[in-house]
Order: sequence, then structure tokens, then C-alpha cells
Amino acid sequence: MHRILLVFLSILISNGLTFCQQKKTTEIRPGAERIDFYLPALKGKSLGVVANHTSLVNGVHLVDTLISRGMNVKKIFSPEHGFRGNRDAGEYVSTYTDDKTGLSVISLYGKRKKPKSEDLEDLDVVVFDIQDVGVRFYTYI
Repeated sequence: MHRILLVFLSILISNGLTFCQQKKTTEIRPGAERIDFYLPALKGKSLGVVANHTSLVNGVHLVDTLISRGMNVKKIFSPEHGFRGNRDAGEYVSTYTDDKTGLSVISLYGKRKKPKSEDLEDLDVVVFDIQDVGVRFYTYI
């Protein structure tokens, strides 16, 4: 059985925020934007990514960023509103292929709230990067 390592990018570095000292100024950067920090852990691994339209690295979608950096993204898992955020609230979203990447997007909305074991068989790491507002009616987490 494959071991799956969950990498929570939104809390990877101090609950998703890191105070960086650069050029003697303090700036707040989300953990996802510290890609050079976590990219070595993903190199050479088969990746699944739980993401939606909030999963951005400097304005570029995380999956697009990972692919452009040579990472082996194999599958995308997405909650309500679809992976790119182009589906209406409450709309049924089945598994589909992302037009930009050609990757399979497995819906985690509706009756199916988590990946099936066969969805994870060929993955080494699942990266989770979704913003959450922390309220009970929110459907993502």
C-alpha cells in the first residue's frame, strides 16, 4: 500500500503565514508562496492536489505553478465550485478533465466528500491548499 503524505500548504509555515525578513522589512506571505521551501519535498513524487480557485502562488494557480516547476501532478481533487471556480454554488460537479492541464479533476462535492482509496493508489503525496473562512456552513473542509 502506498504511503500518502498530506502536505497542508495553508498551514505549513506558521498557520499559512510567515513573517519574512527581507531587505530589512517585514512582510506577510502565505505558506504557498514559499514554494522554494517545500518544493524539494515534492520533487520526484507523484502528486495529487486538493485545490480550488483560491489556491494561488503569486496570482498563478498552484497546480499551474507546480507543473511549470517540473512537478509530477497526476490528479486534482476539487470541492464545490470546481477546480477553477467556474461552477455555481450547489451545482453538481462530476469528475472531469481540466482544459488547461489535461489532468483529471475528481469532484469532492456532493455525496463524495473524500477520495476513494483507488484514487490515491498511484500517488505519493497529496498537497492540500484551500482557503477556509472557518464557519460551519462552509463546504470545503
